[in-house]
Amino acid sequence: MLILILPISGNARIWKSVNGTEIEGTVFEVKGERVGLRINGRDYHFLISRFQKSDQLYLQKWSSEKRCASCAGKITEGFREADGLKYHKQCFRCLVSRKTFEGGDGLAKDLWGGLVHLDHLGRVSTCDTCNRFFRREDAESKQFFPDGRMSCKICFNDGIFDRQKLYQVRERVLPTLRGVGMEISADLIRIELVDRAFLDREALRIKAGGKLRGLTLTKYKITRGSNFTNTDFEHRIYLLYGLPYVECISVLAHEYAHVWLNERFIESTPLEIEGFCNLVSEICLAQDKTKIASILRENMIQSENPIYGMGFRKMRSKLKAIGWNGLLAEMLAKASPP
Repeated sequence: MLILILPISGNARIWKSVNGTEIEGTVFEVKGERVGLRINGRDYHFLISRFQKSDQLYLQKWSSEKRCASCAGKITEGFREADGLKYHKQCFRCLVSRKTFEGGDGLAKDLWGGLVHLDHLGRVSTCDTCNRFFRREDAESKQFFPDGRMSCKICFNDGIFDRQKLYQVRERVLPTLRGVGMEISADLIRIELVDRAFLDREALRIKAGGKLRGLTLTKYKITRGSNFTNTDFEHRIYLLYGLPYVECISVLAHEYAHVWLNERFIESTPLEIEGFCNLVSEICLAQDKTKIASILRENMIQSENPIYGMGFRKMRSKLKAIGWNGLLAEMLAKASPP
């Protein structure tokens, strides 16, 4: 896979899509068939084929040039190299000590270009969402959650801590679900932001395990008459407080999928149930073009978890074969109402 880190300051240009839409942004990377653009301080990924031929030629020209993986400037003379990436000599330095790496030095690299001496790893933390290194001494205490989570400043500032922002997340998720045929009566569902201790207690009560970031509890009441049957549901969704906006989208979509399954009394193996819910989570992430969304999707695809990871890949393969209409019909066939 070709990975080129491109300029992230200056060189901003107007990009025009094949349908005529224009956006202003600066290239920060080209990775395979995707281009990374920094727009208003945020990093986004787009398919290169989305843009008109002149923009594609522009990217092709950049791809023919040698670029520093740290500052993204053009390399015209001597450079250092690590893990297949090239750096200006002055850019090849530790995030903690600020000293340039010398031959034989052990180093670690994050997904955002951060480099750290192995001896200094104890002085950095890794963001639980975006995997970015950040110096512990530069961080604020609030970035370290009481439950052990750690958040870089970017993800912390994007965190969901109140109901107003939570409703904004909800309004991003629901249209995507409706688009594939999943109707959710969201106004009747109670959503609460909770801490890890509360979430773990509730999960233990229903014998659920793992480092959950969300949990759905459903109760129902069936009323039967001589010529009618009514079923009333009460759903509660618990989400970890402080999840960054994009990650909250992913988790809420997963929990809404559980609501959809529960209201239809669909029963299957944990592999299929959690795999299906992760599939719903992924389609919502796919609507968000940020680099963080790409990282979360890639984590899902590469997950070695025997239920969430393997189940997701199994359901993803099935979706490619039969589409959403076929997949929902197959899930509905597993319904077993009381």
